[in-house]
Amino acid sequence: MKRIFLIAAIAIVGTAAFAQKKNVKIAEIATWDMETPNFTEARQCIQAAMLDPTTANQAKTYQVAGLVEINYFKCNSGTLNDDVYNALRTAYPYLMKAIELEKIPDEKGKVSTKLTKAIAKELEAIQEYYYYGGGHFINNGDQKAAYEMFKIMGELCQQDFMANSKINCQDTMHMQARYFAAMTAVQLGNYEEALKSLDVAKEDNYNILDIYNAYAYVYEQTKDTTNLIATFKEGLKNFGSEVNSKEYAFLARLINIYINQDNVPEAIALIEEALVDSPDDCEYMKLLGSLYYEQKNEEKAIEVLKKAIDTDPTYAAAYGELGRIFYNNAITISNEVSEIQDNNAYHKAREEKVKPAFLKAAPYFEKALELDPSETTYMYSLKNIYYNAEDGANLERIENMMGE
Repeated sequence: MKRIFLIAAIAIVGTAAFAQKKNVKIAEIATWDMETPNFTEARQCIQAAMLDPTTANQAKTYQVAGLVEINYFKCNSGTLNDDVYNALRTAYPYLMKAIELEKIPDEKGKVSTKLTKAIAKELEAIQEYYYYGGGHFINNGDQKAAYEMFKIMGELCQQDFMANSKINCQDTMHMQARYFAAMTAVQLGNYEEALKSLDVAKEDNYNILDIYNAYAYVYEQTKDTTNLIATFKEGLKNFGSEVNSKEYAFLARLINIYINQDNVPEAIALIEEALVDSPDDCEYMKLLGSLYYEQKNEEKAIEVLKKAIDTDPTYAAAYGELGRIFYNNAITISNEVSEIQDNNAYHKAREEKVKPAFLKAAPYFEKALELDPSETTYMYSLKNIYYNAEDGANLERIENMMGE
């Protein structure tokens, strides 16, 4: 009785295994006829085969699953919409799994490459549509799908199983795919994946400044200051003034990091180094003057700011910064004089020290305001200057400008 039961059990298992292998065959045959394919039946059968233990770990199962989707794409390529491109997107992981499963030796210890070669040939024929699909999804606002399509396009030619293909992995389309994969990964906020994609894209040297800028953005978002500083330094070393444009501003951003870290000496050293290459950069001069002043090196600060004005007499910020230095000096003198107890001595000190100190700052703020009327801080400074200098006429003029 036990023997009969065992034979019956074996028969049941064998029947089930045969049924699932049959499902794989049905799925394969259902899409052979490109005139009247039955993709609904093919997908149902192959899904059942992928779930059944008897066929779930067979390379053939996943090869057929991928080919069903590729054939769906081919049959509907006249209407390239989300559904059609998603078939390509779905096919790829199936085919990759088929290749991995085929690497497993059979019961005789042999490894076949028959399916892998067939998959390579199939993918070589359609690979450019992964690029077009990425563009399609970008235009439709589906960043995740776009990233996956560009990533597939970019990595496909680098796969070992594609070694014998005629694909040029360094052509513009493939480099663009790797670049777009990196950019979309950054936009998705998947920073771990973004860094991996950026590492790949960086090797192509395609739109390399954007790649470095994307690294910087990721490190800023993840608050990885160590790698952010390293990225800025590497970019400055490799590309110099190209990464100092307003679009990238590597040096300015690096300087800001050092300033925020209270590492003013390092910031000063960077600006001085930059001025060797760009001696007429007034913005750097103005920033350098401000940092010298912060370091209590007023003489050097004034020297650099005056040089900025000599270089560009229309640079309002340099006039404003000089005015700020002289204005702060006037405040200090005024506070010292306010401590004088003797009334006559106090008034004498205000006339001889305080008023001249404030008026020394006035021409710089006046010129700065003339060059940049939109900067309201210049007007507020001038109002305080003329008030402390007891210059009623100019005080009234400024107040009228301020609408008071």
